[in-house]
Amino acid sequence: MNTEEAYIHDAYEIETVNNQVGYISQTTPSDTKTICEVSPPPPFVVPIIFIPGIMGSNLMNENKEHIWYPPNGIAKGIKEISLWKKKDAAKRQTELDLKSTMVGYDGEIKLNKKLIPYISQEIAKDRGWGSVWSKGYGEILIYLESYLNHNLINNIKNRTDDGFKGTDEWEKIVKIGKIKKKQDHINKNWQPDKFFELLEEMDHKALVNYAFPVFACGYNWLDTNKSSAELVAARMNNEVMQQLKKEFPSSIFKKFIIVTHSMGGLVTRALIQNPSIKDNIVGVVHGVMPASGAPAVYQRLTMGWDGFKATDGGLFDKIGAWVAAPMFGKDSKDLTAVLASAPGALELLPFANFRNNIEIPNSPKAWLILKATKTKSQSNNGTITAYLPQTDDPYTEIYKKKDVWWQMVNEDYIDPSGQITEKLDSKNGKTVFDEYTKVIDVVLELHNLIKDHYHENTYAHYAQDDDHKAFGQVTWTCHDKLNISTEDELINLVEKYGVNQKIPATDDASEGANSAETQSRFVIVQNDENEQDGVREVIFDEQYQISKNNKATFKVEIHPTSPGDGTVCYQSGADTRAEGRNLKQTFVINGYDHASNYAHKDSQRCTLYCIAKIALDIN
Repeated sequence: MNTEEAYIHDAYEIETVNNQVGYISQTTPSDTKTICEVSPPPPFVVPIIFIPGIMGSNLMNENKEHIWYPPNGIAKGIKEISLWKKKDAAKRQTELDLKSTMVGYDGEIKLNKKLIPYISQEIAKDRGWGSVWSKGYGEILIYLESYLNHNLINNIKNRTDDGFKGTDEWEKIVKIGKIKKKQDHINKNWQPDKFFELLEEMDHKALVNYAFPVFACGYNWLDTNKSSAELVAARMNNEVMQQLKKEFPSSIFKKFIIVTHSMGGLVTRALIQNPSIKDNIVGVVHGVMPASGAPAVYQRLTMGWDGFKATDGGLFDKIGAWVAAPMFGKDSKDLTAVLASAPGALELLPFANFRNNIEIPNSPKAWLILKATKTKSQSNNGTITAYLPQTDDPYTEIYKKKDVWWQMVNEDYIDPSGQITEKLDSKNGKTVFDEYTKVIDVVLELHNLIKDHYHENTYAHYAQDDDHKAFGQVTWTCHDKLNISTEDELINLVEKYGVNQKIPATDDASEGANSAETQSRFVIVQNDENEQDGVREVIFDEQYQISKNNKATFKVEIHPTSPGDGTVCYQSGADTRAEGRNLKQTFVINGYDHASNYAHKDSQRCTLYCIAKIALDIN
């Protein structure tokens, strides 16, 4: 038959019966020329495990009620936002509790029958696609499933004249045709840190020996990433392996390849140390991972979800941030109620090895900046600037610090529902803040576990984009001139010069809330009248004459200043390039905001390339 005149189509359905794979087509009249093109099962199978970022996994409660299912589409988004607007801090705390939540696998799944005609809703669900945010991750799941399998090679009719059997996406990363043009494009737009080479044509041909089914593994992002890694490992060893036997009964399992987004990278760096799975992971591809943490977490705990004003991208990004704020926590009170008890989220705080080598060369460990202007009475009039942390211990120096005006967490916001207070051992004088510091101990444990640990076969990309700035530093600026002369005075204003105050009234109506602290103490006084986030006011004892009106008002800067992707600053992404890391290759790809990383074509193709390179290392 002349294939040029025939209608070529894929099998309408693929089924497995008694470990035998069958392909279903339809008969046609003899005068209708059709070809049903099928591919026999590859001899080997290498599952791709996609691990999403924070808040990208669906969560339900013990009663199977949906608690956190990010909306897909504008209409659903508006409905979801209206529901979250009605939830106060206490309601958020009780609903988003790691002890009562679990991964939900019944989320919406949208398929593309043109790109992946053989994937049904049932198969996608069995592969865990319903555990992750469809709007955010559906495109990359479909892209990888398509171009690693069904569209790895062209069908008979679309074969190119040069003999290359790969589809258009593969042609862009394989050494055929206009090689120099492709190489130049990648060097410019991917910015590899090492010498980069396109794939050889024979490398592409070798991939035909493998099936690369794409799975998604959601996790409870409220819990520590170490526990999430254990959950993912168990799912890979059980549900994923069972699904492989069902879909690829005649193919031999080789190893897993992990692809991550954002905090999924931290989960994976714990996963690759898990003894139950580590030997079956051949390589990892990280996308926009906050490799050494993100100062944005501190900023959001003091400001709430920054929304429209603090987003440095275009109008679309600003609108998206503004819309998302009611869900994530529009203010510090709403956000702290959830995050202060969620080690997974707090593990995104800057690690001890976070560095600002370029922007703060004299204090590279620092990312928290305190600024104040001296009064004219000072002999060396000017600005005092303090940089924190000053040591390799931000956990003690910043995260656990209280009764300083720049403290990260407002104790009055930790337990609005009273559920923590109810369980406190009041006889031993334990407080809600003590419980919070236990969460920081868990954060430290995870950071120590993964801070210097990457898989030996790792590829990564991140952004360093001036159009999508992120918080590489968080800055507090005083709006009153102060009669002080040292950084230590600025850091410890409350302890040195503050007046003893009564605890300000809160809207915490729970019985006995903060009962262990009924006496006066040094406090951070926010703007009482409006409870304005990002504003701290210190009242001075008059005897010290620290300022003209005996107070100091500090405001946190709301606009990020470091190139990045709008959430993760380049300093954190660049940890993958730090001395001694020895990743196979890292890339800097710009042009997207953090959540849309895998919707960007260069990010998609880069990931495809990295998976191919990893697969070629399989023995």
